[in-house]
Amino acid sequence: MSPLFRRSPEKVARKAAARAEIDRLRALGVGDLAVAVLPGLGPDGPTHGTSVRVQQLCGYLLAGYPGAGQMDTLDLLAPVRRALQLLDGAGLVSPISVQREPSWRITPLGEMTLAEGTVRERLTGAG
Repeated sequence: MSPLFRRSPEKVARKAAARAEIDRLRALGVGDLAVAVLPGLGPDGPTHGTSVRVQQLCGYLLAGYPGAGQMDTLDLLAPVRRALQLLDGAGLVSPISVQREPSWRITPLGEMTLAEGTVRERLTGAG
């Protein structure tokens, strides 16, 4: 390999950390991932409480991992979609169909649940 294309040890470490986080998120149960996803639709999420695309939520989950590239975040699309379906079924989010791939928004119930910190309870029916 040419020295021009060699990656620095720092970059390799950042990429490895991002990959480990992706693997961890993919290994979560759908309920646990849904708990991690819901804040991304709230005021601290990438669109500050307005509608958000699935890809933006994937990026939100990896925001603390600068080694995650655009292609890496795509590994989370299917699990995040499943989490959104669970949240939708609980009435915490709703899809906005503007194209083939809907955007998502948090519902008033979702906002209240997020503010109360009772997402997990709501998803398991204890809320």
